[in-house]
Amino acid sequence: MIEISGLTKKYGQDKTALDNISFIIKPGVICGYIGTNGAGKTTTIKILTGMLDFDSGNVKVAGINVKENPLEVKRITGYVPESGNAFNSLTTKEYLAFTGKIRNLPDDVIKSRTDYFADFFDYAGFLNSSIGNLSKGTKQKILITSALIHNPEIILLDEPLNGLDANTIFVFQDMIKSLAENGKTIFYCSHLLDMIEKISTKLIILESGKIKLDSDTVELKNSENYRGLENLFRNIKSEKEYKKFRYEDIFA
Repeated sequence: MIEISGLTKKYGQDKTALDNISFIIKPGVICGYIGTNGAGKTTTIKILTGMLDFDSGNVKVAGINVKENPLEVKRITGYVPESGNAFNSLTTKEYLAFTGKIRNLPDDVIKSRTDYFADFFDYAGFLNSSIGNLSKGTKQKILITSALIHNPEIILLDEPLNGLDANTIFVFQDMIKSLAENGKTIFYCSHLLDMIEKISTKLIILESGKIKLDSDTVELKNSENYRGLENLFRNIKSEKEYKKFRYEDIFA
């Protein structure tokens, strides 16, 4: 479970990234957390990982206070960052072995889970290749594996599909649903509205550091005026706030 209450985060005196936000995500829920660039999504997820401090409020992950015990939070979470980096000089197998050792996994468990995910994500042929020589998509598969190898209770995803091909996206989608069915709490930041609409069981829309919508997905879809997530997202802002391209203004 993720519990956030009255969370505020400022950068300097002028920029309020998160403005007194509160929400709860229960086990087994896939929460789609969406918003425009700069809305505060990545700030939220970095706070949940214990990587970033905050100004006020309370943040608990699986009942653990993030501010008081960030190391314990890291132990039970799996995190796929928006632009993650691995040790490029290591082979895939060496990197995942390193990740598993940090998580205190036995060697046989590391091997079996590495082999499983390598087959599942179709990168078994690159286990002995240096990560620096791999494609962006293959690196992303390895980062997802490293986030899941210790079977975390809480899974934090920040644009996890970067560089992935269509087939892997389908596989990933099914995997996330299965993880939720097995009681994992999944916090999914993305700008891919169609994907979020398909797999989320809860939706939160963030705009300029404030929550504009917090709803169960089924309940939202059954509401009388619902016309799809894209239309809902567009309606968060007024028409005056949207910039519209006028061909004649630049090319005429």
